[in-house]
Amino acid sequence: MARVLYVTIPADGHVNPTLGLVKQLVDNGEEVVYMCSEEYRDRLAQTGAQFRAYQKDEQVSRDLGFNPTEFRHPFHFNDFMLRGIIEPHIPEILRQIENESFDYLIFDSLFGWGGAILGEKLGIPTICSVTNFAFAEPLSQIVEVLEASDDVDVDALYERVTQTAQSIARVCNVAVPAIEDITRQYGDMKIVFTSREFQPDADKLDDSYIFTGPSITSRPDSPPFPFEKLRASYDKVVYISMGSILTKDVELYKLCFAAFQDIPAQFVLSCGRETELESLGENIPPNFIIEPYVPQLEVLQQADAFITHAGMNSTSEALYFYVPLVMIPLSSDQPIVAKRVEELGAGIMLDRGKLTPTALKDALLQVLNESTYKQHAIQVGDSFRNAGGYQEAARCIMSLYSVPN
Repeated sequence: MARVLYVTIPADGHVNPTLGLVKQLVDNGEEVVYMCSEEYRDRLAQTGAQFRAYQKDEQVSRDLGFNPTEFRHPFHFNDFMLRGIIEPHIPEILRQIENESFDYLIFDSLFGWGGAILGEKLGIPTICSVTNFAFAEPLSQIVEVLEASDDVDVDALYERVTQTAQSIARVCNVAVPAIEDITRQYGDMKIVFTSREFQPDADKLDDSYIFTGPSITSRPDSPPFPFEKLRASYDKVVYISMGSILTKDVELYKLCFAAFQDIPAQFVLSCGRETELESLGENIPPNFIIEPYVPQLEVLQQADAFITHAGMNSTSEALYFYVPLVMIPLSSDQPIVAKRVEELGAGIMLDRGKLTPTALKDALLQVLNESTYKQHAIQVGDSFRNAGGYQEAARCIMSLYSVPN
């Protein structure tokens, strides 16, 4: 069987979808070396892969000078990928695997040009792991720009991006790509963790894009949760989570308290490990269960609606379990995901900047009480299930790249 190198960025939304695929490859006899940051060691080791850590430098992210989820110009995304992902990690990964051989490489799409560098230096086929939407255009051209760019020194930004790319090319002894190619989804094959039906503009993507649906697997590190309370007092369950990165919006949580305190439903709020419960105040309604971290897959299986930031991972998991959504996109690709859900009739998108308790309450009641939202969520969920999941992803990969015994 084949020896595989799998490289991913250190983020739950990019690691979690790969767990089922990696375990399936290992179960099928592939030897997988999985590289990510140290915090994911235990989670990834449970797949049977050989885990290796690369250094995650928090100072690098701080030195970028902007939050990578808030872009004021498209070149900011190129800058983030170059200085936040490719420059610190690709040379280190190459050093760690020096004198080793692999049969094929799987890399996260946010490595972009970095994945192409690894494939070129190793001389092996490459597969792009796409945990967000695939795209026919350079990602930096379609990522949501949240603020006006009048105060951005575009010339200086372009110069920094160019110089960083040239520096990486010198270190790795490769050619410098065009600026727009830094964010390309490279790879002989792209495994896209959604369905062709959910993917916007799927007809613009060639046959190298393989849609396998979201990879839904149990998580051994899920915390305990009082499931017996979910329907003890109410018939409806509403889950609220703003993801693993954007969880500290205390004012949004208080707005939820004001909007939902009189709705006869059990609300479950995952507020994040870094949110101090004391900061939520003393007026938490009695119909709320609040935990820093919630076993999301299990709660979604019992939820009637999901209030979410519309991150790709959370959205996919909800729709997989036929849960309609109220979406408050905050950054990055979330507006694109929310727009697609709304287009397909499986949820309602709200503007965080104009959000009021009344607007939030009205949207939730609409999703709960109008059956079309549930029906459309079922249609999207069925498209996910019919795509084949991580088993189909493993089959496609091994049919082309695995080495016979």
